[in-house]
Amino acid sequence: MTVLSVHNSIALAAGADSDNPGEQKYVFPFSKVPVTYSHDHLQYPAADVHGCYAHVLAPTAGIVFDVEAKDLWDEKIDAPGTRGGLTITIHGKDRVRYFFAHLGRVKVKPGDQVEPGQWIGVMGSSGNARITKCHTHLGMSRICPQSEYKVLQGEIWPWKFLDAWRKGINKSPVVAKNRIIKESPQACELAAAQD
Repeated sequence: MTVLSVHNSIALAAGADSDNPGEQKYVFPFSKVPVTYSHDHLQYPAADVHGCYAHVLAPTAGIVFDVEAKDLWDEKIDAPGTRGGLTITIHGKDRVRYFFAHLGRVKVKPGDQVEPGQWIGVMGSSGNARITKCHTHLGMSRICPQSEYKVLQGEIWPWKFLDAWRKGINKSPVVAKNRIIKESPQACELAAAQD
């Protein structure tokens, strides 16, 4: 099942963007608990969403590409690739990658197909959020063909999409993703070389 998901995900990443991005449905990816987030982030585009124990939802249809169901972060070592603790990576059908980190619970596994609004996890304090405060890090980016974490953690500012989705506006991040790819076409390779 995982092999199939990887092939499907690569096909999604390699295909053309939908001629009608309005066909893709988007939802606000947090429920059950009121959440807040700012319009800035440290050092790179992402959003830290606060609202401990909120349900984390799939923002759009896609496939669960990767899950870290064990918190491997060690404060003494502070390895960058483990700082997110429990994480979920979704490759959307829109070919945008959605990365959720610092979860307290994971409800999906690699290869699962998800629909907009499907419950995928719970906000928590895993990874280096153990020494900050309960939140979920949301990173949105292109889908890279190789393993890396710098692009994964975020390259598109999520707040404008979160603002729209919270109001029920079906705003697609595809144009923003394509602009970033045009501006920095080698970002995946450069990030993988730094890992």
